[in-house]
Amino acid sequence: MFTFNLSAARAARTQDAPATRGSKRRLLQLGVAAAAVALIAPVTTAPTQAATPKMIVGAVGDATGLSSKVGAHLAYHAYGSLGGKVPNGKMVNMGSGSVSYHAVATAKAGSTTYNNIVRWAKTLKARSGVTLFAYHHEPEAAGSVHLGTAADFIAAWRHVVNIFRAQGVNNVEYTWQMTSWAFATSPSARNYATKWYPGDAYVDNVGSDPYNWYNCGPGSGKWQSLQFVTDPSLRFARAHHKKLVIAEWASQSGSRRAQWVKDAKAYFVANQSSIRAVFYFQFSLRSACFFRLNTAAEYSAMRSMATDTAHFTTS
Repeated sequence: MFTFNLSAARAARTQDAPATRGSKRRLLQLGVAAAAVALIAPVTTAPTQAATPKMIVGAVGDATGLSSKVGAHLAYHAYGSLGGKVPNGKMVNMGSGSVSYHAVATAKAGSTTYNNIVRWAKTLKARSGVTLFAYHHEPEAAGSVHLGTAADFIAAWRHVVNIFRAQGVNNVEYTWQMTSWAFATSPSARNYATKWYPGDAYVDNVGSDPYNWYNCGPGSGKWQSLQFVTDPSLRFARAHHKKLVIAEWASQSGSRRAQWVKDAKAYFVANQSSIRAVFYFQFSLRSACFFRLNTAAEYSAMRSMATDTAHFTTS
């Protein structure tokens, strides 16, 4: 704050000619004006910038076994079903089971489906900390075609979220989980991600499941980096001002996989401000797809994430 220096003014008056009443008034007016300017002047000190939140690092499937091999704890991404037990995990999926999207979307209070949603809501509400929650992952995938259309899914997702909110659940992040291909396919395709998006008001995180299939499953025989298969979903998340959760990520086995995991870490760190969590798929879902990390070099690459406390957290 500006302080008018009366002593300096007196000294100046003593050295110069005697001041008149008018000059006294002008001197005081100048001091008051300067003080006013100082009071309204903007603060020039740069504000303190908040640190970029750390990314959650974990695993799907055999998280306990992988944690043991890595020598460090990994968060767990667990899958359950609407009518089953609510699993424990930092991220949990409520699969629709045999209940169609339309049936979920239209579930009335007192019905079995409605009561199951409420049970999930109350169970998660009672847990400490934040849980990443998804209703029926990969709803657009071929295995879920029988459950309904994109419009049905959107209505179901919103109904689930509304029920959770009505139950006062405030410790979950609604994480919409799609295949990575849904973000890269043609806008005219049935499984194009935008067609299945419940809307910004109903989604906290955009979820994606990127895989380097290589020579298994839908793979084309091309070895693809995590960046290549993840970039489209990262762009989508940023366009909607959401964080990206890489809810499943893995590579087919091969001599290059340890380096592939190292490169994945570099990609995560480079995009840390846009990524909420990453869960390696430590499971072999298809007979010809060997996603489980199983060499010392691969465990070491995963360990470098789990122990990198500057960028990652496991809780």
